[in-house]
Amino acid sequence: MNKANAIATLVIVSTVIQQGLTIPAIGFSAVLSNDTHLGNDDAIKYDNVLTNLGNGYDKWCGHFVVPTKGLYVFSCSVMATNTNTITVGIIKNDKSVLPVSSANSPWETSSRIVVLSMDKGDRVWVRRLAHDRNIQGHYNSFSGYLISTET
Repeated sequence: MNKANAIATLVIVSTVIQQGLTIPAIGFSAVLSNDTHLGNDDAIKYDNVLTNLGNGYDKWCGHFVVPTKGLYVFSCSVMATNTNTITVGIIKNDKSVLPVSSANSPWETSSRIVVLSMDKGDRVWVRRLAHDRNIQGHYNSFSGYLISTET
């Protein structure tokens, strides 16, 4: 490795470390523990929280409350029971952002990913929009994480 490459590598490593120290780690991932029956417009309460850095996800209401203004990635996967189909939506501040519909064949999931600009205090969750009311436990998940902060 020549001097120029060594210096460039050190600058990159230093930048990554500095950003890691200045941008807070914020992210969550949660899944359902059991099959769940949903009513009209019910929020899905993913009760098995795998990660909750920043403590933004509340399993009791199923909402993620943004602790830091920034650019976030959210994803949702959904599977209905048997050969039924269900449509859920990723919701931001009570407005549907992105629908996610399960396949109408057994044991198939569907998923969607969205990048959103969020203000501190904004809320994101997943709720039932249409079709069947029953979803499989363990195969339904909701995750999100901060990409970068905004000033």
